[in-house]
Amino acid sequence: MIRFGGDYNPEQWPEETWEEDVRLMREADVSVVTAGVFSWARLEPRPGERDFGWLDRVLDLLQATGIGVFLATPTASPPPWLGHRWPETLPVDEAGHRLLYGARNQFCPSSPVYRERALALVEDLAARYGAHPALVAWHVGNELGPTCYCDVTAAYFRSWLRRRYGTVETLNEAWGTAFWSQRYAEWDEVLPPRLAPYVRNPTQRLDFRRFTSDALREHYLAERAVL
Repeated sequence: MIRFGGDYNPEQWPEETWEEDVRLMREADVSVVTAGVFSWARLEPRPGERDFGWLDRVLDLLQATGIGVFLATPTASPPPWLGHRWPETLPVDEAGHRLLYGARNQFCPSSPVYRERALALVEDLAARYGAHPALVAWHVGNELGPTCYCDVTAAYFRSWLRRRYGTVETLNEAWGTAFWSQRYAEWDEVLPPRLAPYVRNPTQRLDFRRFTSDALREHYLAERAVL
């Protein structure tokens, strides 16, 4: 069976349009939609407050017309209140600037607060919709990729490097830090490849990309384990 469909974002439109949306979907032979990708602010308008009523109605409407749902965990785009109350969850760029909310992907993948708040919402979604007849599959996160260079990330990066290399001497050899006199004497000196006056160490940058991939995967697996 080949399913046909696409993304559906009913939270962005007046509720009175939903029935017409679904009618047009059926007319186009849509059999499945992905829903909820960017709905964190609607599902949790304030910290700890849940509003699932609108999503109940969306899933019931789709199920009644035979359209299945890939239900997303909306953790790729946190609401403004997360960054406002916990600015440490916001990502820091290579130059050390804290990036603000107002777009998407505005989170540090290594932030304990981000992970805690995200998983709490995922747990509630799983409990409420895990047995819903419209549910075909879970859509975990979305377009994983945010990178952060903050101090919290730096500490996790050093831990990752310790596991990979064991000693700072082995790290120095792997990174070729004798070049430009950049040998590290102790672990606390090691940082993410932040903006520097000249070309940054390519092996440091490669390892940081590997670390970031592992951090994103770790959170993905934590969400998947809940579901």
